[in-house]
Amino acid sequence: MSSVTVGVMTECIASVNARLNVNVALNRPSYQVSTFSKAIVYEAKYANDGNNGTDLVSSPCAHTGTATNPWWAVDLGVALRVYGVKFTNRNNRGTYTVSSVKIL
Repeated sequence: MSSVTVGVMTECIASVNARLNVNVALNRPSYQVSTFSKAIVYEAKYANDGNNGTDLVSSPCAHTGTATNPWWAVDLGVALRVYGVKFTNRNNRGTYTVSSVKIL
């Protein structure tokens, strides 16, 4: 049985660690189901651009529009053994929770 979530997904920092604790997701191509746009276009690339800020306005984060089962993905380019995945949420205007993570 699959679950359906309707909402948004906001990520300020995403890192994927392989050997030697190196963020292999840094500046790799990234994608999301949709892109929220207001004064700033909150593109998927902001989640893994190396900017450690978590304020959605002063240091842009990735942010989807409202979607059923919102998602964000990064293409690492090669198959790797992953030792850890870290998502850091924005720190202002409410709390958003990542409800499930899939590594493909």
